[in-house]
Amino acid sequence: MKVLLLVPKRYGFHQSFRETFESLGGEIHTIDYSHLVRGWQSKVNTQMFRFPDKLRLRWESYFYNRVNQFYLQEYNRIKPDIVFIYNNELLLPETLAHFKRHSKIGFFLGDCPYYTPTSRHFLPILYYADAIYTYDTFWIEQLTKVGLKNMHYLYPHTPAGDFYEKELPEATYQELKSEVLYVGMCYKTSWGFKKAKFLSCFTDFDLQIHGDDSWPKWFSYFPELEKRYYPRSGHITVERLNDMYNATKIAPVDANPGLLNALHWRWVEALGAGALPVMEWQQNVAEIFGDADVPAIKCFDEAREVTAFYLNNEDKRQEMVRYMQKIVAEKHSVEGNAAFIAETMGMRTKVKAH
Repeated sequence: MKVLLLVPKRYGFHQSFRETFESLGGEIHTIDYSHLVRGWQSKVNTQMFRFPDKLRLRWESYFYNRVNQFYLQEYNRIKPDIVFIYNNELLLPETLAHFKRHSKIGFFLGDCPYYTPTSRHFLPILYYADAIYTYDTFWIEQLTKVGLKNMHYLYPHTPAGDFYEKELPEATYQELKSEVLYVGMCYKTSWGFKKAKFLSCFTDFDLQIHGDDSWPKWFSYFPELEKRYYPRSGHITVERLNDMYNATKIAPVDANPGLLNALHWRWVEALGAGALPVMEWQQNVAEIFGDADVPAIKCFDEAREVTAFYLNNEDKRQEMVRYMQKIVAEKHSVEGNAAFIAETMGMRTKVKAH
């Protein structure tokens, strides 16, 4: 069984799905279009939804067609049985129609087409899917209303080789150590104010924020964040991020604009490296942990008290980390996810014994 992953390699999701399909005996091939485009092209494309449709169509005839011609060339060479796609990856409907003739098609939605305007084709291409997976139950409800079928709730497992606990060399630990660590972009809309407000609740501690150039816009409202801010140049590698989480104690996890019920996958990454996620409360907290008393904040002002408690009680912090890791291992293992995908996509294969 050949599996074609259209999943960016820079995301932890890539290794998760690679391991998932490998456990089903798949021969994995990955296509990541990022090597085809230059930085300015990517930036233009992310803003193209703001322009009149006439300009958007001219851009797509150049940019999208170039990417999709590459997809078709590689698809015809590999001849996969399964195509598994993260979000939309700039796919055109006619490309999906070609895939559909010979392959089963699955999608994992890390973003929702209603809230993330990355492509005007995002919603239309989902109708070609044999199955769609996402970790936000609200999206499932909303997308089912428009006739999408075979939608399922799924959290990707944490790749064992990506986010794990390790003993850092002393020099690395001293370079990276913090009490509270946040790695992520901000927003230039009011969602950015909300994110800055959340992070401001952690400034009583040794907080580090590693992010993009959207953060400084909010420093006039939250001046205490400025000295905690470390401008990020380029993408932080998985290896580096794992070290950063190993050198901290607490990882704040907020909800981004597109997440209605879900917890951002960052909580799973941080937890794998032994950092305790202090999460903005979302409905998924109850879905994952039931009524267990995990560190999920319903009012931002609670963050200071919760963080202080766990920083002052290392044994309790470790105990909570172990409990949450156990839940993840039980509910979202590679074997469990693989069996679920095989069943819901109608694949005639079984999970390989480990």
